[in-house]
Order: sequence, then structure tokens, then C-alpha cells
Amino acid sequence: MHPPFIDTVLQRHGLRAQALRCVARLDCEVWRIRPSTGPELALRLYAASHRDTAAIETELDFLEASAAAGLHVPVPLRSQDGARWHRHPDGRLAVLLTWLGGRQHDRGLSPARLAAVGRFTGTLHRVADELQHAGRVRLTRPAVSLDLPAWADGTRAGLARLTPEHRALLARAAARLHPMIEGFGRAPGTWGLVHGDLHPWNLLFVRGAAGAIDFTDCGLGHRAMDLAATLQYLCHPLAGNHDHRPQYAALHDALLDGYAAATTPPPDLPRQVSLLITARLIMTQGWMLDDWPTLDHLSWGPGFVRGSQRALRDWLAQPEGC
Repeated sequence: MHPPFIDTVLQRHGLRAQALRCVARLDCEVWRIRPSTGPELALRLYAASHRDTAAIETELDFLEASAAAGLHVPVPLRSQDGARWHRHPDGRLAVLLTWLGGRQHDRGLSPARLAAVGRFTGTLHRVADELQHAGRVRLTRPAVSLDLPAWADGTRAGLARLTPEHRALLARAAARLHPMIEGFGRAPGTWGLVHGDLHPWNLLFVRGAAGAIDFTDCGLGHRAMDLAATLQYLCHPLAGNHDHRPQYAALHDALLDGYAAATTPPPDLPRQVSLLITARLIMTQGWMLDDWPTLDHLSWGPGFVRGSQRALRDWLAQPEGC
């Protein structure tokens, strides 16, 4: 049984569902819809806390402009009266998008595919700059909230669930990372509108091209974060994914080379990406504290915690400049 609201939205688009199923209930609720005519669609219901219409309008502009630039992304659909978003009776907001075809890869992530991701990401950032120059970036939220000062001073929510030793390790790493990342600055080419969560599970490949889904976290941030999100689980295979470390250097270089082929990167991009990969180890644990009832809610949770602790200890043992 599906919510009657879905039928209401489809009717506003002059459509009717032949088949549908819920494919995600995390931050957002996502339904895959096969209409009676036309290609498959996705209906996304945002979380109740996600009611910033300016941010949603920016996301939809980002998707439309990216698709117009030839990128493989979902395309927002307009209803018969021109609306791009709809309000659920409980106040949540919803959008109807084209369903993005393609294939996810884990073991199959090769240098050629990482180069395609780099070109995709570089073009995406160029599109973001064009939107910014046109005054169409109307959001102010960060794409990613690292919240490093709160980790460093022990005030970050949820820390009571961790052991004192774990909290101390995270505090040391956050205190060291924060000034380094702030030192990246916010110059053009370094800072701007980004996807925010380009990890491998949000990447889809079709006919040699890379594409992406889940732009709900798009916001302002360091451009290197989109590259770090792609590399985090290849550098640290801690989520039950394939171990890419034997070819990690080739994957890393292919991603950054592809990016440089599509846009002009900052000169210290490799260092930025490396530091943000480390910061994302902390950020992922924050997501677990916020959204998981227990740290073993998913089977890979305990292994991620142990592995990230080892990685953070190893990083802290390096010279200060790293």
C-alpha cells in the first residue's frame, strides 16, 4: 500500500502509477515509480527537517543546469501548473524526478571509471559556478557540517555513547584538522556549491560516463570535499566494500586527473583531498551517532569504528604538516 499523496502528485503531472515501490527510508523517503506511460520516475519526500524551499529550489536549478550541460543526473519534472515541488499534508516537501539509470560499481571501480568521475565532478563544479554568477544559488547552508570544534572540545552531541579513549582520539584529530581545513580558504575554485556526498553508492555509470544521484545535501563547501567523498571508502575500505588499497594510488590520480581535465583545480588540491578524507572518518562517525540507534545498527559499524580509530592514530603520528 502506498501513500495517497503519491497519486496526488502524479495527478498534478498528468500521470498515473502502474507500479511503485519504496526504495529508501533514510534521510529522505524515495519511491520508484513506473507510470502507465513514459519512463520510470522517482518521487522524493524530504525529511521533516528539510523545509528550506530556497535550498530545494537551488538543488533543482543545479540538477536542471547539470542535465543541460550533458551530465548524467536526475531531472526535476514540473507539474501541469509549473510547480517543481509539492507539500505533503504533514508539511514535508516532495519532488518528482526522472529515474536515473546506470550501474553502481564497487569491485569494478577502475582508473578509467575514476577519471570519468573526476570529469563529471569538474563539470559539475563549473555548472555550480555559472549558477553562482547568475545569482541562482540561494542557499546558505553548508553541504557538510564537519563540526570539528565541537569534536575537539567535547561538546559534540552523542559523544557520551563513546568510550573516553575514543572521545579523546577524536578530539585530538579534530583539533589538529580544524585549522588545516580552515586554511584552505574560500577563494573561487576552492569553495562553492558542491554535491556534498559523492561517495561510490551515489555514483552511477552508463556507457563510460559517470553520473550521480542524491543531491539533497548540496550546499556550500570546499570543492575538494566532493573528491574526498569518492575516495574515502577506497582509501579506507571500512563499510563492507571491496578493498581498493592495492590500486588506490592509480584510482586517486585518475580521479584528480579527470577533474583537472574539466576545470582548474587549486594548486594544493591533493593535500586538501587527503585532509578531508581524514575529516570524513570523523564525520561518518557523527552520522552514526546521529542516525543509528546503536553503533552496530549496520553490520559494518563496529569494523568502521575500529578501522577509523587505527587510521586516525596513524594520521596523528605523522608530522604536523600532513
